[in-house]
Amino acid sequence: MARPAARLARGRTHTIGVFLLGLHNPVFADIYAGIAEGVAGSGEQLMVAVGAAESDAGTDVDPEREAQAIGSFVDLRVDGILLAGYTGTPEALETLLRGTPAVVITRELSAPGVDSVLADDQLGGSLAVEFLNELGHTRIAHVASRSTLPYGSRRAGYLDAMTRLGLEPLIVEENMTEHGGRRAMEQILRSASPRPTAVFANNDLAALGVLAALSNAGLSAPEDVSVIGYDDTALARSDVVQLSSVDQHGRGLGRIAAEQLLRRIAGEDGASVVRRFPPRIVPRHSVAPPASGS
Repeated sequence: MARPAARLARGRTHTIGVFLLGLHNPVFADIYAGIAEGVAGSGEQLMVAVGAAESDAGTDVDPEREAQAIGSFVDLRVDGILLAGYTGTPEALETLLRGTPAVVITRELSAPGVDSVLADDQLGGSLAVEFLNELGHTRIAHVASRSTLPYGSRRAGYLDAMTRLGLEPLIVEENMTEHGGRRAMEQILRSASPRPTAVFANNDLAALGVLAALSNAGLSAPEDVSVIGYDDTALARSDVVQLSSVDQHGRGLGRIAAEQLLRRIAGEDGASVVRRFPPRIVPRHSVAPPASGS
């Protein structure tokens, strides 16, 4: 791997590559806003690539497209790369980077020359279950991301908390889109008896789909089913939705990742850094104690 001094000797392009898994999920807009804050005044320009094709059906993760985006950044000799939502292996990333400094956001990834900045998503999943249980919920379902993606920490936190509390888990995997959340909730309503009194969705988009499925079935949140999402995006914060969510501090993660990358670009050496931050529950109108007799 090229050492920082060797890269500096070859000259700077004053550009940073920003890889985003997709644009469908507004959490990536929050992360990008934080990145822009982090590089402000540095003289670096941001170059963005999106790694997944998206439609109403979901996010179509394409490893080849992901690799091409990262490879293009390296070929253009960017000073460094920020990766939000990278789904490949550490070995593949190391090969693609060819010594270019990089910071992975929202995932811990062990590769030489790569730092990681993320929220403690396993803790976040546990906090969501504990929050609902403290309100009196014992039948808590989870709309999870596909197990083929390397982002299972929220599910792990859900399972850990359900086990500790002596509760029976109910997990449905789906695409992390509004359509995916709606399909997952429709499946839960068809198959689960008795019906869960609360649902924890892996992100805010899926939680919106859960709310839509409840409405289509003549049910509402929180009167019939409490709903909590994850990411605390603008969608959750809107006055119309008022969705309870787990805040992973997306904007802060982007800013801190950008600042860490700037230090590497400036020549800071040393072992890979992992910075993990605690999420927090943001309660809103979509959650309440279960109805009497539920």
